[in-house]
Amino acid sequence: MQAKDCRGIFTATLTPLTDDERLNVGDYEKLVNRVLDEGQSGIYVAGTTGEGYALDDSVRVDIYKQSAKAVLSRRKKAFVIGHVGGVPTKRALALARAAAEAGCHALSAIPPAGGKYNYDEITAYYAAIADATSLPLIVYYIPAFSGYDFTRAQLSRWMEMPKVVGMKFTSFDVFRFERLITLHPDRAFFSGYDEALLSGLVSGARAAIGSTYNIMGKVALKVYAAVQRGDIATALKAQSALNAFIEDMVSPGINWPRVCKAFAAEILGWKSPMTPAPGAVPAKDAAKCMRASYEAAMALVDTLE
Repeated sequence: MQAKDCRGIFTATLTPLTDDERLNVGDYEKLVNRVLDEGQSGIYVAGTTGEGYALDDSVRVDIYKQSAKAVLSRRKKAFVIGHVGGVPTKRALALARAAAEAGCHALSAIPPAGGKYNYDEITAYYAAIADATSLPLIVYYIPAFSGYDFTRAQLSRWMEMPKVVGMKFTSFDVFRFERLITLHPDRAFFSGYDEALLSGLVSGARAAIGSTYNIMGKVALKVYAAVQRGDIATALKAQSALNAFIEDMVSPGINWPRVCKAFAAEILGWKSPMTPAPGAVPAKDAAKCMRASYEAAMALVDTLE
């Protein structure tokens, strides 16, 4: 996977689980087929949206394998980005090798959490992951979740690492984002916040990775297509519909990936929105607030070019 391949919409996949917290392969296939049938460019797996931080590593490896299998079975080319972040570093390296062996096309990792590591330590962590396999690496900037807020110069140095193909930029700092894109036109930048999809694309992002795209992929694709042809008015209509859904998703005030999973379970016919313990499965009606904005967005999509 090269920088030129990093275009379009990528779903950060949810992880359907069985009662004993293993991957529900059948339900996962339904999800992957849905997002790829929509025309999305690929999937980002075992990340925050997929609750990778709470999954047994054997489940994460199973996700890599099933993701690659699902993508390879299709005629149209699509890509699998395997999130392999974890501590200690040797854990991330083992996951990186497993992702490569499974057939993923690129690796990604959130900065290591919990240890208050300094910039040099995190740089060494990324360098070790990059050296572990022949796959390219997409570094991940998400200060609100990771707790690390790096300067533009620090982020820029990561872009100069030989095997780094790009960055997932999950921040509302569009000034910093645009400057990085301008400084590194040969690298691929992914817009990370779904609610900032339009602003990220207008700032020069080649692609986007998002959580709501599990369900709202058609809407995100409309935003992307409209921006590519310079139709910002249409892109804004689609973004507004996406934002309304996001607003409803966070309104219950509980862990949003779980609420998103509960709604996806309803839409996709999953057996259960199981979540890894100690996370609690949302109440059956927790996602009902999302139904109206979802249906409105789907109706709007049909009217947009």
